[in-house]
Formats: sequence, structure tokens, C-alpha cells
Amino acid sequence: RPINSDLRKQMQKAIVKHSDMVGEMRTEVIDTISGCIDKFNGAEGVNFEAATRLIKETLDKQYGFNWHVAIGKGFSFDVTAQNGTLLYGFYQTELAILVFKC
Repeated sequence: RPINSDLRKQMQKAIVKHSDMVGEMRTEVIDTISGCIDKFNGAEGVNFEAATRLIKETLDKQYGFNWHVAIGKGFSFDVTAQNGTLLYGFYQTELAILVFKC
């Protein structure tokens, strides 16, 4: 049975599992992540290396240096981050994304 269009649109959005970012920063970081992944999503799938690099460069410019970015289909993590800079979630239902500053 085909997936209805509303559900398909919802599945393409970022789903935040944990974040200590607030307000506008959180929204801007999610928009940056979504835009960078979409930019490097081609016939072969997402170019993780290019998307990760662009996300990091963009966050470094917007919020100062020392951002770290991980994108993948499965990983675990245990990090210490500056307060207000951690975001972990999923995009396109299968990509896990972790961004933080330390």
C-alpha cells in the first residue's frame, strides 16, 4: 500500500531526539542541516563527507569555531558539549545527525 503524501512529507523533515539548543539557534541549525544534506543528496545517495563538511563550515561561521558534526545510518555517542550547542536527531527517517560545539 502506498504511503500517503502527508506522511511522506513528514518523513522528510528533521526529527530532533535530543537538544539543549534554544529558540532561533535550534531552528537555524536544523535548517542548515536539512539544506546541506539535500544539497548533497544525489542518485548515489547522500555524500556524507561533503554534507558534514558544509554543515561544520556553516556553523563555524554562524556561531564561532569548534563545531563537530557526525552523519550516518547508525552510530552511538558519548560527548561533552558546551551548554546550548548539542543537537541529535534524524533526517529522511534513516540518517542520524549529531552536532555539538566543544
